[in-house]
Amino acid sequence: MEYLSRICFNSQGWRRPTGEAQLLETSRPHSFCRRFGYGHEEWLFRFDWQIDGWQYGFLQGVNDSRPTVAGMEEAVDVTLYTCEPKSQRRYVAKILDLECLSYSQSEAISSQFVANGWMAEMQAEIVAVGGNISALGDPDWVSGMINVRFRQENVRWYPADTYANEDEYVVTLKRYQFNEIKTADQAPFVDRVRVGRNGRTDAPNQNPFFRSGSAGKMCTPEHGLIQSKLLEELNAEYPNADISCEKDFVDITVETSNERILFEIKSDLVPRTVLRLAVGQLLEYGFYYPPRNVDSDRVTRLVAVGRKALSPADQKYLRYLQQTFNLPLEYRVVTF
Repeated sequence: MEYLSRICFNSQGWRRPTGEAQLLETSRPHSFCRRFGYGHEEWLFRFDWQIDGWQYGFLQGVNDSRPTVAGMEEAVDVTLYTCEPKSQRRYVAKILDLECLSYSQSEAISSQFVANGWMAEMQAEIVAVGGNISALGDPDWVSGMINVRFRQENVRWYPADTYANEDEYVVTLKRYQFNEIKTADQAPFVDRVRVGRNGRTDAPNQNPFFRSGSAGKMCTPEHGLIQSKLLEELNAEYPNADISCEKDFVDITVETSNERILFEIKSDLVPRTVLRLAVGQLLEYGFYYPPRNVDSDRVTRLVAVGRKALSPADQKYLRYLQQTFNLPLEYRVVTF
């Protein structure tokens, strides 16, 4: 499914509040931005605030439709637009495979924001633009301060001058709603195929930089729930096996007399993404480092774990990997 959703005006890329929306939104009844000087979505693209590769944020349209969309068992595509000065509607970006969080997910992630110090930064940035922090996350105004998550690589930016024509569907939309796109002409086309780019002959970055490894990753609450459920299932399936969590950074390892089974969990609702993210880690865990205290005659199996079943296209892709490269790769569904 595809949706249109409005975000408040922000000239700085929705990385922090600017106070601009309060001056632009003058219609009655007054919007949240008009009342309090900021919108919860103004940190939507704060990409230095990520948890295990996930970008968490807020969409007012999702908030207004929360009873319907909370915890949807389907990732959706969302086209974002904003109302600029002179009421021009500009298309900002399309986010592919966005997930609408359940109430429990929102609560868990909000607690993580507090623990990381991000909530305090948000409050300071609101004060800096003259906003009122009293309504930040207030349940009287929002049913969850964070209600969506997505992968940064799934953001498709529209050119900065992508304005709607007077006869376009988006011009008829007046408020912050989660509007389903039912026909192809209701939003500008964005190809779902991965965007390519031209190469370059020089190295793009010659300054020192830091890249964290597996040992330092921060896992999402969803990851922990899946891991707990999977551990319960495996203990029932392999009552005599040696089963451990986080051994050599592997989410779960099962060791029997003749097998070593490595499970890598990804909490995405899209199985294709689960495979893309898990395969490289599984290959490294399984074959790069010599296994410690493991009989070399044991068979190694690699299992990517996701929340949704494979589509026919996903199954075809997995079979291709298995048969063409002789990979001992499997996919397992675990729900929570």
